[in-house]
Amino acid sequence: MIKVNPSSINDLIALKSAGAPVTLTSHPGNASLYKLTLWKCGIPEHLWDVTCCKSDANNWPMFRLVGGQAELLVQESFYQQVMSQTNHSRRFVTAYQKTTTGERLGRFHVRVCEGLFPGVISSCSRLLLQEREKVLEVFSYLAETRGSIVFSRFIDSSGVMRPIKESGIKQKDLADSFLQVLEELDKLLFSDEPLTTVGGACYDGVMVPLATMLAQYWQTGRIDRYDVSGPDMIHYATKRGHQEELSEMLCHLRKWNPKLIPEHIAIRMFPGTVARVGHIPGHVSERVISRKIDVLRNHNQDSSHFKRLRWAAAEGDKELWPTEIKPSQDYYFSQHDLVVLGGNLEVDEFWRGIPIEEMKEVLTRANALLRLK
Repeated sequence: MIKVNPSSINDLIALKSAGAPVTLTSHPGNASLYKLTLWKCGIPEHLWDVTCCKSDANNWPMFRLVGGQAELLVQESFYQQVMSQTNHSRRFVTAYQKTTTGERLGRFHVRVCEGLFPGVISSCSRLLLQEREKVLEVFSYLAETRGSIVFSRFIDSSGVMRPIKESGIKQKDLADSFLQVLEELDKLLFSDEPLTTVGGACYDGVMVPLATMLAQYWQTGRIDRYDVSGPDMIHYATKRGHQEELSEMLCHLRKWNPKLIPEHIAIRMFPGTVARVGHIPGHVSERVISRKIDVLRNHNQDSSHFKRLRWAAAEGDKELWPTEIKPSQDYYFSQHDLVVLGGNLEVDEFWRGIPIEEMKEVLTRANALLRLK
């Protein structure tokens, strides 16, 4: 197939169908509307599963966001421990922690997402485990040549991430220990079976995104890839320094094994957070989204009387179904709300065909035409 400047959700789905790597890398926790929208359209998710309870503020992992409220899922004493003791050298990994009912915290959130969007939700660990032999080969080499950079931390048996020097893991065992952590993370997020955790070495730095890129290159043979960013990745990933570090690491690996490592990887990145355009049939969201589409299509043809009626009807739209949120502050609509409302999310074809990078501008124009301030 040929795609010139692919830009819309439909374009990304076509690229995925043609075998190109297309992926989100969200965090296990509460999923806001843009993720639900993209998952509904079929954009694959590979959850970044070494996220931490406190620093992952946008996804509120220690809470269930539902009905406009934040319900604490963990013991109050544990919550206070996380908030007071988390620092650069001590972080509590979401996947390992437990709710007040004893189930794994990450699993609590991911189970709902799996049920709502079957076949779409995976994780970075699961992806790497699909290429186990190659991953072990690459990270064994890195343990020998870049061990202190790639394996700067480890996860202990209770799910606390700490400096690797405190682990006692020998250099020759780093890669095997890392594979063990990937297996644990996979089970913690996707299985309800009891698990006694051991922990082990954990990767860090540019090898986190690069490992995913390499795994998908091995699976598809393609050096082009299409990443949909949340609120953070598009800012750091497009910086020159980050790209230079990625390129240097790729060059380091290619010199070692050019048959396994490509010379180039070309990334196209899209701002996924603008895609807050899904709606629930029969819910107030359907009316809000329909009004936006209608005003964008018909404003110039509508009578003054009809425009006034539409302005009045739209008066509370920004509060009822916002197109922008502050995810670390707002109790936003999540997958838990969607379950309560029956689980049926729809995305109008109108939004699927708009270039993602233009979607914010289109929504801003719709809100202006509706006189939403």
